[in-house]
Amino acid sequence: MPKEQSQGTGAQSGPSSGTLFLVGVPIGHPDDLTIRALATLRRVDLIAAKNPQLTQSLLSYHGICAPLTTYDRDNAAEKTPIILDRLRQNQCIALVSDCGMPALYDPGRLLITAAAKAGLTVEVIPGPSIVATAATLCGMDANAFVFEGRCAGGTHNFARRLQSLQHESRPLILLPPVPTLPLMLTTLLTTLGNRRVVLGLDLTHPGQHVLRGRVRALLAKEVTFTKASRAVLIVEGARRGKRLGRKKE
Repeated sequence: MPKEQSQGTGAQSGPSSGTLFLVGVPIGHPDDLTIRALATLRRVDLIAAKNPQLTQSLLSYHGICAPLTTYDRDNAAEKTPIILDRLRQNQCIALVSDCGMPALYDPGRLLITAAAKAGLTVEVIPGPSIVATAATLCGMDANAFVFEGRCAGGTHNFARRLQSLQHESRPLILLPPVPTLPLMLTTLLTTLGNRRVVLGLDLTHPGQHVLRGRVRALLAKEVTFTKASRAVLIVEGARRGKRLGRKKE
């Protein structure tokens, strides 16, 4: 397996160093795990997971036994040097998120950057992505889009961010926490107007729910979800040639 050449100033790893695998896992349905991801998770020495409990359920479903360790935003700085040491000891380690690809709205960036700087091999095992799934599902022009993640920071910051994007013609993809959906849709309506939106709940699960329409229509519907539900919201971009700001006096 070829070694990645670091462009940083860190020391190059020796021939006995292991590999950090960035493994994509299902966003919902466990059968969406790829054959290559299955083979990788079966042979690594350790799996660093954002949510070990969820990852363990996925591993058990596929009959995989592997040691797990937590790697999330709260302990990333502490765990990164420990994982690097294990990689230098010729161990292979998989980094996974609770769903989708690691490092996409996920704390994997610190570990990936540190491993690359140290000259260690980093390899991606592609898999499902909520962003790609949403772009495919929406039925809008997804040749280009803007991924905004969760837009954390409360309603005021969310409204300010939307205001800065009011003339953006590309669709917006958001990952709103489910309990905040009514508030986010209301903010969206007052900031960007009654645009077309697509709301996906628990995509790829047997009970997935997809709602299409304009913001005001979705606000009028009773949406059923659980605390564990995951949502993705796609908002159409501004129409070309149409300004959404105040009319000139």
